[in-house]
Amino acid sequence: SADIQELAGQAVPWANSDTGSRGSITELAESRDNGQLCRRFTASRESFDGVALFKGEVCLAGAGAWRMQDFKAL
Repeated sequence: SADIQELAGQAVPWANSDTGSRGSITELAESRDNGQLCRRFTASRESFDGVALFKGEVCLAGAGAWRMQDFKAL
């Protein structure tokens, strides 16, 4: 997982070679909800059908796995 402090507001790029989609994750913010580590983010997706923006939140579920709590199109 990414070290939020090392990123210092930089976008984190992603790409899916199977679909050709790509984008970036920005506005990454970390918080603790009832002691559980969570991260809120904004993500972009560029694909054959255009550009889309999303907001989401993931929380650490244990054993290093992240669980999606919220994800919606803007």
